[in-house]
Amino acid sequence: MSLFKDIIVPELNLTYNQPLGLFINNEFVKSSDDATIETSNPSTGEPIAKFYAASHKDIDNAVKAARLAYQETWSKTTPADRGILLSKLYDLINEHKDVIAAIDSIDSGKPYHTNALGDLEQILELTRYFSGASDKYVKGQYIPVNNDKYALVVREPFGVVAQIVPWNYPAAMASWKIQGCLAAGNCIVIKPAENTSLSLLYMAQLFKKAGFPPGVLNVVPGYGNIAGSALAEHMDIDKIAFTGSTAVGKKIMSMAALSNLKNVTLECGGKSPAVVFKDSNLDEAVKWISMGIFYNSGQNCTANSRILVENSVYDVFIKKFVKYVAENWNISPNIFDKNCQVGPVVSKVQYDRVIGYVNEGKKTLNYKCLNNPETVNECSKRGYFIPPTIFLDVPSTSKLFQEEIFGPVGVITKFSNYDEAVSLANDTSYGLAAAVFSENVRVINQFAKDVRAGTVWCNSSNEEEVSCPFGGYKMSGIGRELGESGMDAYMETKCIHMNISNL
Repeated sequence: MSLFKDIIVPELNLTYNQPLGLFINNEFVKSSDDATIETSNPSTGEPIAKFYAASHKDIDNAVKAARLAYQETWSKTTPADRGILLSKLYDLINEHKDVIAAIDSIDSGKPYHTNALGDLEQILELTRYFSGASDKYVKGQYIPVNNDKYALVVREPFGVVAQIVPWNYPAAMASWKIQGCLAAGNCIVIKPAENTSLSLLYMAQLFKKAGFPPGVLNVVPGYGNIAGSALAEHMDIDKIAFTGSTAVGKKIMSMAALSNLKNVTLECGGKSPAVVFKDSNLDEAVKWISMGIFYNSGQNCTANSRILVENSVYDVFIKKFVKYVAENWNISPNIFDKNCQVGPVVSKVQYDRVIGYVNEGKKTLNYKCLNNPETVNECSKRGYFIPPTIFLDVPSTSKLFQEEIFGPVGVITKFSNYDEAVSLANDTSYGLAAAVFSENVRVINQFAKDVRAGTVWCNSSNEEEVSCPFGGYKMSGIGRELGESGMDAYMETKCIHMNISNL
């Protein structure tokens, strides 16, 4: 099999050259055992390409390349040097952004105009952020212990970092991890999700073109139980960062602990609440909450999939919500249609999983599909499309209230007072994010304090900022990304004791 393939995207009149090999030491190479993975377009079910899948031997080769690069070149660069390279990378991503967005559209089913292009704008924003941050966030501390001694606290890169990223934001989630990690001075071995590896393979060549030395970034697609496990267990990896399900996050943490006790950052699942108090601006609440649950076909770890509404405005909220979604969140069989807001879920496996929850809910709960049945039927014949769906009056004991569905499915529940709202909001094993809607500044502030979540949006939802830390409480993970945390997570703390006594 060739290491490259021309791929045509007829809807954009685009033909581009897709890398298919593992990217190790700045070169695309075949897997050692010739193993491959085939990826398909979830909006049509049609195959796109086969690419090489990393074996244990390939992972070891990539780690060796990263270790050598760190020791011989990358550890000797200055923060300013790294910032300059990231700035060059920004220009290259900007030049290729339409192609990268198109790749993520055909590979993951993202609507091109209303979703995939937005991902690229965030990637550009965070690349610019870390290019400027690289020589500003490497901080130290002087501690005057006594007259005969002082201490210096310095921050140093880990060295070789493994990263595993999910399929819901293929290029964006990789960039969340890569850019800050490089700015901090580490070398990387990164595994994209096996069903959405194409965009990161394409982007890999941009790092080389920007001037990053061989071995600094290595991209190793592969199966989780092979390539992912090899990274988590590898004895020469200093840290691993993972984004994905809580179940897999537990396995990553266990393997990291049982190998060389490598440092771990986890960004895992969520079941985020959106709480609507009676004094809120309901039109604004409807707009933000619908985006928070239906954007990216609900495949967001921060999706506000538990919608909690105060009794006295419940019926009005439901009426407004149903009308707004029907008018603004269009499902379309053509993900390149400028009016397409909701695309397919990523795969047959994910489709069956989400439909399983929907069918379970239909047995006992009040169900509403919020799109035209004829359009839904047309889409379902073509790919893995699931329309925006809600369940009403869902009890907190329901499986749909407690478990992460990861699709365009929301559950709506009533509450009678503030205390009940907080209790319902916190009634989850997760704690990634929460949203609250009220015109009462005291209520907003009190809720932000009382809810157990790493991110709280007040009168908005799901608007990440690259300058702000992101991560979760409880079983939503360990550590933070983005902002200063996007570099800090990839640096060790060293204390140097200086004795200046003459005695």
